[in-house]
Amino acid sequence: LFVLSVQVVREVEVLNRFMRMIDTHPDKAYYGYAHVKRADDELAVDHLLVTDGLFRSATIQVRKRYVELVESVREHGGTVHILSSMHLSGQQLAQVSGVAAILRYPLPDLEELEELAAAAAATLGSTLVTSNVAPDICSATQIAVCV
Repeated sequence: LFVLSVQVVREVEVLNRFMRMIDTHPDKAYYGYAHVKRADDELAVDHLLVTDGLFRSATIQVRKRYVELVESVREHGGTVHILSSMHLSGQQLAQVSGVAAILRYPLPDLEELEELAAAAAATLGSTLVTSNVAPDICSATQIAVCV
């Protein structure tokens, strides 16, 4: 019983930390599978929060996708928190997609980067090439999505 209550306290603490991060540093708090996966691809995930309900999805592909995300975050040195859907913290996380991440370092807004890259490609009249070049080393002469 004591171990269970310690786990619940940790779940509440990490969820509260994520919620505060959304308000104070939104570029270090991502939610939704696509954004969290992209942050993991950039090795930026420090804490991954996932509701246990995602591992019980009726679709095998959905379950597999979240298992792979959890394994990847662990391989990259992140901490994984599986929040129980039976507890309020898990229910609150489920309201914001069921998956969230607190990042090690800020990542620029992904949608903003995509819009900037599309505008640059349209301005240059060239083909858009996707790249994993860091945003701070992109130059005006490159035609890349710097993400």
